Amino acid sequence: MARRNDIPRYTAGREEEFLSLRSIREGFSKRLRAFSLALVFVFAAGLITYFSMGPTGDSAGGDPSRQSVATVNGEPIKRDEFEMVVSETSRERALVSGDALASIGVRRQVFDEQVQQILIAQAAEKEGIRISNRDLDREIDKLVDQQVKQERERAAQGKEMTDQQFEMVIRSAMGKSVAEWREELKQNWEPRKPFLRQALLQQKLMDKVAKVPNPSDEELKRSFDLLTVRHILISTGKRTEEQARKRAEEILQKVRSGADFAKLAKEFSDDPGSKQNGGSLGDIPRSQIAMLFVPEFAKAVEALQPGQVSDLVKTEYGFHIIRLDGVKPNVPADFEKKKADYAKQYVETLRNAKWQQYVAQLRRTAKIEILDPEIKAYEVLDELGRKAGTPEYAAALDKAIAAFEKATQEMPSAEAMVVLGQLYRAQSEMPGLAEPARQKARENAITAWQNALQRIESVQLRMSLAELYRKNKQDDLAIKQYEEVGKIAWDRPDIHAQLKSIYKQMGRQDLVQKEIEWEKKYQERMKAERVPPPPSAQPAPARKP
Repeated sequence: MARRNDIPRYTAGREEEFLSLRSIREGFSKRLRAFSLALVFVFAAGLITYFSMGPTGDSAGGDPSRQSVATVNGEPIKRDEFEMVVSETSRERALVSGDALASIGVRRQVFDEQVQQILIAQAAEKEGIRISNRDLDREIDKLVDQQVKQERERAAQGKEMTDQQFEMVIRSAMGKSVAEWREELKQNWEPRKPFLRQALLQQKLMDKVAKVPNPSDEELKRSFDLLTVRHILISTGKRTEEQARKRAEEILQKVRSGADFAKLAKEFSDDPGSKQNGGSLGDIPRSQIAMLFVPEFAKAVEALQPGQVSDLVKTEYGFHIIRLDGVKPNVPADFEKKKADYAKQYVETLRNAKWQQYVAQLRRTAKIEILDPEIKAYEVLDELGRKAGTPEYAAALDKAIAAFEKATQEMPSAEAMVVLGQLYRAQSEMPGLAEPARQKARENAITAWQNALQRIESVQLRMSLAELYRKNKQDDLAIKQYEEVGKIAWDRPDIHAQLKSIYKQMGRQDLVQKEIEWEKKYQERMKAERVPPPPSAQPAPARKP
């Protein structure tokens, strides 16, 4: 299926990215179907920067932004709690990826998640939904039962196991009875109760506001239909709404007069994901329409007959002209055999779509006041992404730079400094920029990244910094960064191969030779580590006392 860059999915919002600064927002609202230990760990990680060596909050009076990050319908997101969440999430990302730059955008992601959590909690309260301590204890009992059951199944290895045998296994492995182990597992859940409470709250709210009746056989069969859809988008991001409407009406008139839809899409559509394919979005299962597209677009598609063209469809992205090319029945051969499973999947798909629409509506109607200067800067960055490819891009870039300059001055953080450097680098690459201004932008990027490296360590950032030094014809400073990278990445053959290639480009055969020597030593070390020591050198196995 073709990418739909300008027909946003609710799960990720607008898919435009700028300088790889924004992570795809996974969010707290993703398809919560069952509760398990893994779910709560993932959820907790989503709540809980490595970059928080900067702002850590100030509980004393004074500036409200030092006490709260934002307010959501009057309810504050407390800074100390927010910073703890950001720090833990970023630390985990950095550990997984091996580089601190993996945490860029975490601050904004955590903000979006916490806003959503507050909105869900507020909505649940309005609906009269409460989670009592007894509810929590019951859920923890279920989770513990699940953990014990899984451990028992692993120990049994597909064979029958009596309670007495399982008791012996646990005592041997853990030095305690099954009952004592169960109690320990329950106690381990105590610090996670807030996360579990939020998850249960969401589940109950979802059950109430996203109910979906079981489908009839006919409806279920129709859900497998493949819909071939085309569209033309006239974006309001590149022009005023009035201008976009007028342009869309002119194109619609051409369509109605018999003009080739695909040719018009290639010529006029602002959707880069489908433009070159004549506006084609591919074959989409009917059951996925509500999930993949915003409600206005999905509703319009469902209302069309094969060959029919829609009126103008207004969404947050502009005006769409939609044509349904065809509908192809696609009922699976095992439909009768697996009807119950298919019905369950269909209901779950519609339920998730309905829930995502509900949460999106909560966000649209919420009164959110952002106090944190860095989060404010990310809002400006979003606007910059929407201006990409337009005449207003240069002015939007200047505005984003000013916002991140302000953020780094008021509450310095490495993350904001990294982003600021990326923005200055983008400015230095603007076409038509005079060379003195281009060099000044590169120098500003260098300064921002140097400041960031005083707070974090990153191979990727040092490589980018070295590249800017080279563009500024400061090869000696670039080499210092490359050599520092070599020291940090002492066990990374991929990085050293990259360094060797760069040194060749720079004509530094002496440094190329050093990298060759490093490769030889690395290979020797790896070979030595793969050879087991002689039997006499191996320690005897330890005996239990």
